Amino acid sequence: MKTNILQVIIRTYGMMMSTSQTWEETVNDTDKKPFRNYFLILLLFCAAIVLAFKTIYADSKPVESGIIYAVITLIAFTGTYYLARYFCSSYLKKNHPDKNQPLVVEKIVAYSFSVVFPIKIITTIIPSLFFLQILNVYTIYIVWEGCRIVFDMDEDERGKIMLIIGLSVMFLPAIISKIILFLIPGF
Repeated sequence: MKTNILQVIIRTYGMMMSTSQTWEETVNDTDKKPFRNYFLILLLFCAAIVLAFKTIYADSKPVESGIIYAVITLIAFTGTYYLARYFCSSYLKKNHPDKNQPLVVEKIVAYSFSVVFPIKIITTIIPSLFFLQILNVYTIYIVWEGCRIVFDMDEDERGKIMLIIGLSVMFLPAIISKIILFLIPGF
């Protein structure tokens, strides 16, 4: 478990700092479950940080607020993961059936969250740094490089998949969170 967490931190840092090299390592990696071994670890850590700091920063009902925001974070990011995976798989099934491999699609989508989770963690710990959320745009570059290395596609096709996955990962968590917050009465 300790090596998994260390590997996740190294992989996340690598995706942000040397994207191409890290994507090449992930292609050669024998990891059969990127959702469980990468995405889920980051998601649970992010939810724990949200729980702790939303509890600390709450004006009233601190424990309730922390739990609600942590659950909303879990639902929003998990929903985004599955929706982005569905959109990508549907596009590949329609346009490139030979490249529609579930494990490869899962890797692309799971590793595209490499920027979103650290930014969510940072802006939760220090809310006054909310402007750092503009760095989520770097997700598009991560997906762009991933499609080049993993799928070996030309630029036009990479652009379409990049828009599908990148925009999903950047905007769907906020949309899902707003919908859930809208549905919670009195919150």
